[in-house]
Amino acid sequence: MMKDRIIEKLLYKIAALLVVCGVLACFLNSSGSYFGLHLILSGLITGVIAIFLYMKYENELEQKRTAMKEKKSLKKR
Repeated sequence: MMKDRIIEKLLYKIAALLVVCGVLACFLNSSGSYFGLHLILSGLITGVIAIFLYMKYENELEQKRTAMKEKKSLKKR
């Protein structure tokens, strides 16, 4: 199960790195370029994608738990 979450953890790390690099680019480059803002935006989007993947994982896990509970309750009858 933990191997399934490697992609999510990698996306979180990439998102944080993009945001930090974007902030640094905004502070260091004052020429009016939007490169830093684009990096920040791409980092935020990557973070949202990682959150959605985690939500999908948790939803599937909850469905499996519910199915197991229903299966156990049917066997008791």
